[in-house]
Amino acid sequence: MITNPFEYAILAGKILTGSHEIYKDAFIVIKEGKIQRISDTWKGPYVDFSNATVTPGFIEPYSKLGIKWSIYGIQEDQRGIIMDPDYYVIDGLNYSDPSIRDAREFGVTTAYISPGGKYVRLGKGAVIKTMGASLLHQSLYRKNILEILLETPEEYYESELRMNILREFRKLYSNNKRFRSILGNVDRVFIVAMSYESIETALNLAQEFKFLNKLTIVGAPEAVKVASYIKEFNVPVIYGPFWITDPLYLDRWNFNNVVRLYKVGITVSLSTFHPLMDIKLLQLAPALAIRYDLNEKEATSIFSQNAAIALGIQKDVGIIYPGKDADIVVWEEDAYDMKEGIKEVYIRGIRVSRTVSIPQ
Repeated sequence: MITNPFEYAILAGKILTGSHEIYKDAFIVIKEGKIQRISDTWKGPYVDFSNATVTPGFIEPYSKLGIKWSIYGIQEDQRGIIMDPDYYVIDGLNYSDPSIRDAREFGVTTAYISPGGKYVRLGKGAVIKTMGASLLHQSLYRKNILEILLETPEEYYESELRMNILREFRKLYSNNKRFRSILGNVDRVFIVAMSYESIETALNLAQEFKFLNKLTIVGAPEAVKVASYIKEFNVPVIYGPFWITDPLYLDRWNFNNVVRLYKVGITVSLSTFHPLMDIKLLQLAPALAIRYDLNEKEATSIFSQNAAIALGIQKDVGIIYPGKDADIVVWEEDAYDMKEGIKEVYIRGIRVSRTVSIPQ
């Protein structure tokens, strides 16, 4: 990946690391795009943000950034669904798409891109940096994520569709030795499921085919109804879209459910499901979490560390800590203050953003 080869530091008035530590008036020392240490002193060159708060870069764990078709819509011909591990989202990703630029300017430094669509019910997703390199491979994580789109927000209780997808999955597994090998070697398996019945189905499927340790549940507005089952197997949950105002969905999408999942010990992160929600609004997530009774440290972990765990990239990103990528968001003063907004964004130590604030 592209990186800043130089050694320098960022002086921050306050550092929310994304884990349990908070530092004040400290230097984040960066070399070759990686965080070297957090220190009270530094004698080399540095950027002065002594009046600002620094947080990890936002991680968008589920989106269609750079993809030009909708993931939503009722399947017209269930016999025509595509379930193919060679259906790879990178082959159709428009890396110059304005949505990727918007993502990084609003603090999103890493994002998962979904292959799922109206007809595509199994395919291979991708995790990218949003730094805007001229070549995609310069920003691509080498992670294999297989996605099964079991249920979209508009397909609640579509029993026939769900049964058909699972039937096709079992046929693919039985008849295709290569698919069995792929499933055994992927880094993560995402299953998009909305109703609690679909979530339970996803957990049962993962047990049946022995990938529970790789499973991430996506969507999951009704996850609270099966929270104990999810927690039993330590399965991460990507809750999304995390804010929705359509009266049809208000009884299902409730931010209180996110807090409840967090409080019972589930590794929950938040997604815009872009374009269902504008990617620019992901920066609202921690402010909402605080409003709904999480503290500053907990709110930070939801969009950083927990999202990294859901994607299986926690060795590289998610917290401000030695050895991690220098993906950093600098806030004007107080983190998550939407009146002041984001001042700067760094991806692997490279400054990539102009000054922006939440759109009116």
